[in-house]
Amino acid sequence: MSESCGMRPRIRRLAIGLTLVAMTGLAAVCIFARCSGGQSVTPEALAAARKVWAEAGIRDYDLEWSASGIMSAHYYVTVREREVREVESIASDGRRFEVRPPDPRFYGVDGLFTTIADELAQLKLDQPFGQPKGTKVVMRFTPDPRLGYPRFYRRDVLGTSQGLAIDVIRLIPKGSSPGSPPNPRS
Repeated sequence: MSESCGMRPRIRRLAIGLTLVAMTGLAAVCIFARCSGGQSVTPEALAAARKVWAEAGIRDYDLEWSASGIMSAHYYVTVREREVREVESIASDGRRFEVRPPDPRFYGVDGLFTTIADELAQLKLDQPFGQPKGTKVVMRFTPDPRLGYPRFYRRDVLGTSQGLAIDVIRLIPKGSSPGSPPNPRS
């Protein structure tokens, strides 16, 4: 009986099997957590990103963002004087339809920050995201380094299908907003 790499074939098969199990487990965690990178959502990280956004002083902008997971949506939002003026839903074929949400403020950058903060607050509830206390929740985001707005946000409640992904596709500052670069992320 020949030995390969100093191991008997039976032990080697067992080691390969255990390695495959470990890799499968790691892949499952990456799928649930979407291996999204970014940083953990904490009150401090969120406050720091909001501060950068406030200091950027952008009052007028157009924002395109999408959400997927427990909900799927794609929006184009017009913000003037820091107030959401128009929300359009973008269909899969690219057509736009004006929508009139009951509270449009949630569709601009400040609204995205509010959504992330509200989700963070869920962790303090007896049943975060409707799950038993102690359920693993992964929350990550990446703020734009120059402007602070959340480029993306990911929330996964492990063991459930309650994932949420929000991606800012583009933010286009308009007019003479202080600190507005020509066209970030377009």
